[in-house]
Amino acid sequence: MGSGFTQLCAQKGYQVVVSEVSDAFLKKGVALINSRLTEGISKGALSKREKDAILSRISGTTRLEDFSDCDLVIEAATEKMDVKKKIFAELDKICCEDIVLGTNTSVLSVLDIAKVTRRPDKVLGIHMNPLVMPIAEIIKTLVTSEETIEVAKSFSQTLGKQVLIIQDSPGFIANRLLMPLLLNAIRMIESGIAKKEDIDTEFTLGFGWPIGPLAMIDFAGLDTLLFISEALYDDLKEPQYAPPILLKKMVAAGWIGCKAGKGFYDYQSNM
Repeated sequence: MGSGFTQLCAQKGYQVVVSEVSDAFLKKGVALINSRLTEGISKGALSKREKDAILSRISGTTRLEDFSDCDLVIEAATEKMDVKKKIFAELDKICCEDIVLGTNTSVLSVLDIAKVTRRPDKVLGIHMNPLVMPIAEIIKTLVTSEETIEVAKSFSQTLGKQVLIIQDSPGFIANRLLMPLLLNAIRMIESGIAKKEDIDTEFTLGFGWPIGPLAMIDFAGLDTLLFISEALYDDLKEPQYAPPILLKKMVAAGWIGCKAGKGFYDYQSNM
């Protein structure tokens, strides 16, 4: 998701600072963006000049201090509350007090994240799948100001997204509805009912989805899906959100999707 945000914002003309936990992960993320842009050239979607211009707008760092001059900061770290709280507490010290801080969490309480800052009214969720879906969920908490919502709404619209304003609740709209479907797709593979290619074809050709559910899981990351599933199950206690055994085993094996080179599909040739 982080590389998707970075690429889309740069494509829309924004100067982007992107952070990773290490230089190795940073290089891997930029390489992924470069690969997607190169693919765009091969498909005639953009020129080499446009690709170079996009990449020139991206600055990589491993220091959160480099976000001090940014006008808007969006966190897209792993779906672990302690990790997100640590990042927001640090950003709160680094960024000017009037800067909006957004989280791309798929399921966690935005208010719980906001409480570690001195600006909870300027913290909200900006949840989207940047390169795939034309929708942005803007998640407002009980204390999010209307001015903050307008900043996030206007920003998301400049990315070409249709904006939905949603209350802070487990899974929001997209994942509250989508997770049972994705988990059931895994259960169908697990039980031998259908092949992954057939499931994805059913949704791309039959329902007009841009990508099928298994490809979508690979793109988002199986580890992310597992975090979301466990968080929803913990909050709602509904069996439909319980993670399948196959999902747990694939994550344990390191088969977590595109970013690892292998998930339900093999991406080694793209790395």
